[in-house]
Amino acid sequence: MKLYLLPSDSIKSFIKELAEDGSVFYPVFEDDKTHLVKFAEDKDFEPDFEKIRTAENIKHFFFPSRDVVAKFPKDSRPKAEKQYLFGIKSCDLRGIDVYDRVFIKNEPVDPMYQERREKTIIISADCPEPADCCFCNLVGVSPYGEGTCDINVTKISAGLLCEVFTKRGEQILSKHQDLFKEAGKDNIKEREKIRKDALKRLGKINEKSFKEDIGERIEKAGKKTMQDAQKDCVECFACLHACPTCYCFLLSDYKKGKDVERVRTWDACYYAAYARVGGGANPRSDLKDRFWNRLLCKFDYFNEYEGFFACSGCGRCYRGCSGKIDIREILWKL
Repeated sequence: MKLYLLPSDSIKSFIKELAEDGSVFYPVFEDDKTHLVKFAEDKDFEPDFEKIRTAENIKHFFFPSRDVVAKFPKDSRPKAEKQYLFGIKSCDLRGIDVYDRVFIKNEPVDPMYQERREKTIIISADCPEPADCCFCNLVGVSPYGEGTCDINVTKISAGLLCEVFTKRGEQILSKHQDLFKEAGKDNIKEREKIRKDALKRLGKINEKSFKEDIGERIEKAGKKTMQDAQKDCVECFACLHACPTCYCFLLSDYKKGKDVERVRTWDACYYAAYARVGGGANPRSDLKDRFWNRLLCKFDYFNEYEGFFACSGCGRCYRGCSGKIDIREILWKL
């Protein structure tokens, strides 16, 4: 597949032209964290494509924490608008892979997710500087986009080296072809070195792999193992709300004037009432069972049905954890 170079002095022009077609969000580095911000001509433009994933996950763009999914008696939900997510890391692409399986590729299809997905163009970016919390290499994810995205870019000295993965991506480059030029051998060599260095760093950060039968080991774990794993958990739920692959939700109806709104909100398997049924019984009333359910879901059940882990190795769970519980340490011990 051909690679194209977007020179450094054309990056802003490219994003500016994209913004004429839809909202564009790109990464900036502030206060030791990366965040996605919306492009605006009157704001300073200082994108950073080299740091790790954003502090916030990107599922808000597809699966908001509070979402009005229906109104009664007359449904009047707004339509999704076109948007470009620029500079997304591959660990967040894994989250989109999970959502695609849950909300589109299996019945019933979620029409709201499907519409947002279809109207979102994803331009991912290599992650040349993995942090100590990163473990994408342990869950089958590379530190660079290999699919799911429409285009992947690598920040090199001359600008952004672009690789196209979809017809939408081809159409975008074709429409803005005056800004691009064909990549040279030196550009490609530089990308190879950046990727090799990133993989090498990940290898040093995560010297051990998870066992091949990790799902079975999680399923067969004893009560003491489960108890020890959650002993530092204070039930702050940061790990689950920061996770780019969690997809559990609740539906609730609320009276609003003469109408009724049906609202979808994020749910989390650490909540005490998560598994409680109508009669009041709760098969996971104990924290250790709820804590372990998270591991079963991501590394056993999902993998059994879909063939990959519902974990991206982004490390947000560790960064946000009040008890500093490292999921890698739990899995390595099994």
